[in-house]
Amino acid sequence: MNLKISSIVGALACGLALVLGAQPAAAHPGSLWGIDLSSVVALRDQARLAAHRTTPPPQQAELERVRTIVLDPGHGGENHGAIGVAGIREKHLTLELAYHLREAIQARYPEVRVVMTRYWDTSMGLSERVHLANLAEADLFLSLHYNAAVHNRALGYETFFLTPEEVTPGEQQEQSPMLASAEGGAVESPVEGARLVGQHGDDLIFIQRDLMRAHQHQLSGHLAHCVQNGFRTHLDSIDRGVKQANFGVLRGAHMPAVVVEAGFLTHPGEGQELVQRAHRQRVVNALVDAIDAFDDEMARVLDQP
Repeated sequence: MNLKISSIVGALACGLALVLGAQPAAAHPGSLWGIDLSSVVALRDQARLAAHRTTPPPQQAELERVRTIVLDPGHGGENHGAIGVAGIREKHLTLELAYHLREAIQARYPEVRVVMTRYWDTSMGLSERVHLANLAEADLFLSLHYNAAVHNRALGYETFFLTPEEVTPGEQQEQSPMLASAEGGAVESPVEGARLVGQHGDDLIFIQRDLMRAHQHQLSGHLAHCVQNGFRTHLDSIDRGVKQANFGVLRGAHMPAVVVEAGFLTHPGEGQELVQRAHRQRVVNALVDAIDAFDDEMARVLDQP
C-alpha cells in the first residue's frame, strides 16, 4: 500500500513539474493563472465610468474633441533606455510616469478613455506601439521619455513631432540624431511606383490623403507646443523648445502624435530630481494641462470654416 501511495505521489509531482515547465519563460506572471491584465484594466475603466455616471462630481471638467488618449511608456523589456546618474533605467521611469498620468487624466476627465501601449516591463516594437494607437482610434498619442546625453551638462525639456518629409510615406527616410528615443523600426511605406485605384480617380485619392496628412501634421505641431507650454509652466529647467525629428514611434500615426522628453537623466542635478515623486507630479500636471489646451486648440482648428 505504501508503495502504491508513493508511486501516485511521484506521478503527481512529475505531472505538476511538466505543467509548470510548459509555461513560457517570458510570460507575464498574470498569464500563469489565466489573467489578462489588459482585460482587467478595461473592466476597471468600465467600473470607474459607471460609478462616475451614477454619482458625477459637481463641476466635472470635460474635453470637447479628445475622447481617447494613448500613452506610450518608452522602451521596456530588453530595451532599457537611458540609465542616469541615479542608476534607474528609463524604461521603469516612463512606465511609472504613464501610470500616474493615466490616473490624473481619468480623475479630471472621467469620460476620456486612456490606453497604454504597455502595462508592465515588456519589449514592444515601435511600429507595434503606433499600430495599437491606430487600432484604438486615438485622438492623440504621447510617447513618454527621459533624455540622455554623452556629457553631463545637457539639461531641460523638449518635445518632438515628425519631420514633414516623414508624414507622407514613400519619401526617403533619414535617421534622426542619436537621442534617447530615436530607435529603428520604420513603418512600411507603399511600393515605389505603385498606384492606388479609387472609384473617383487615383489623383483625387492621393490629394485627399496628402491633405489629411498635412492636417494631422499641423495638429501634431499644435500638440507639441501645448506640451512645451505646459512644461514651461510647471518645470524649473531649461526650455529646449519644440523640434522635429524622424522618430520611428511617430511614423504611421493616424492622430496627432509627439515624443515627450521630460528631462535629462544624465545631468548630475536634474537626473536626481527626475526620479523623485515631486518632479513626476509636476510632469503629470504639465501634461494634463497640455491635453486640456490641445483640446481647445483642436476645437478651434477643426471648427474653422
